[in-house]
Amino acid sequence: MGFIPPKKLEDAQHIAIATCNQMDILLSWNFKHLSNIQKQLSVKIINEKEGYFYPLILTNPMEVVYENE
Repeated sequence: MGFIPPKKLEDAQHIAIATCNQMDILLSWNFKHLSNIQKQLSVKIINEKEGYFYPLILTNPMEVVYENE
């Protein structure tokens, strides 16, 4: 793929697991390899090229907003 370094196989596995299981969001504190908009766009392009069209949001826990009921 090229956008995840070969030494970061676990990051690529997390993306693959989230993609194949059609998860809405992949939360991570890893801002360099997972939780950033550029990686999200790269994942979207590659996933669609491979036939996965379910949107996956890569974000960090600070971006998740909880509403009190």
